Amino acid sequence: MRRAGLVAVATTALTLGAAGQSWATTSTGDVAAGWGDRARLRVTWVDRTSFEGGSLAVTDRTCDGRSFYATLTLRTGSGAVRSLGERHHTGGCGTRTVHGGIAAGDASGVRGITMTLCRTAAGAADECETRYLSANPYHGF
Repeated sequence: MRRAGLVAVATTALTLGAAGQSWATTSTGDVAAGWGDRARLRVTWVDRTSFEGGSLAVTDRTCDGRSFYATLTLRTGSGAVRSLGERHHTGGCGTRTVHGGIAAGDASGVRGITMTLCRTAAGAADECETRYLSANPYHGF
């Protein structure tokens, strides 16, 4: 079994908005599934209710012919859980697929995002692992 790795980095950047200057925090998670495929999620937290400018890269590193995808889930301030959909790897062995424009918000706040990595299994349920959690620094999880 391959070891799963997790690296999470948060940096703070000054952004200029329509109302003037404000602070935003960027979170990056680089995650390896137990079977070896990888995903990297990057989002910019704007405030307690939203994030924007997100990108997700999924990379087939196992070359086993099985479909691989990542599912993003949002936990709102009210405690509700909302799926942000599946992002599939569409290339072949050793390639990376990048999905951009990932953003979400909720009036009750956004507590955080989880990323689950999955691969298909012939004749069985998909094999999935939740490998990443990013808490909103303006809200908390």
